[in-house]
Amino acid sequence: MLNNDTQLEALWLQRLQQNDEQALAAIMRKYYTALYNYGTRFTNDEALVKDCIQEVFISLWQRRESAAEILSPRYYLLRAVKNKVLKSLHQHTIRINAMESESAYDFYHEFSVEKLIIDKQMSEEQATTLRKTMTKLSKRQHELIYLKFYQHLDHAQIAGLMNLNRQSVYNLLHETIQKLRSLWQAELYN
Repeated sequence: MLNNDTQLEALWLQRLQQNDEQALAAIMRKYYTALYNYGTRFTNDEALVKDCIQEVFISLWQRRESAAEILSPRYYLLRAVKNKVLKSLHQHTIRINAMESESAYDFYHEFSVEKLIIDKQMSEEQATTLRKTMTKLSKRQHELIYLKFYQHLDHAQIAGLMNLNRQSVYNLLHETIQKLRSLWQAELYN
């Protein structure tokens, strides 16, 4: 059985296929903030990100006849925005080496340690240790954590966004968690 969000999204996509502009507006309201936050992880150029999001929604409207093929609007839109932003950056002569190296692009995200403190009842010392530990992760590991734990995407969706195969996502997540554990332990005993 589908949950309420999934049912609502399916209804929006169906209405979108029937040329209902209000359905597009509803999708935009629901996802704009998440798309903007994700887009600004790749560049500090907020205007560029806003333009890319607008282009993605225009493209969605232009291709509305095939909207039923979209299984997850969140994944579809995040992927489209990432692709648009990276393509725009490339076109503006910022060389991105097809995601082959970690330095191919910058992924900006300041993890909300304050939320972790509230959620886990951590002391200030533990929060400082966590901040210090997180800085030792690679950009791809930061992106993986953001997509998995902040955007709640599944492994297949993360694989698509990060241009990895599914097994690589599992491996990278396992490696990242192991690294966090060992860094955490090292920080606690220093």
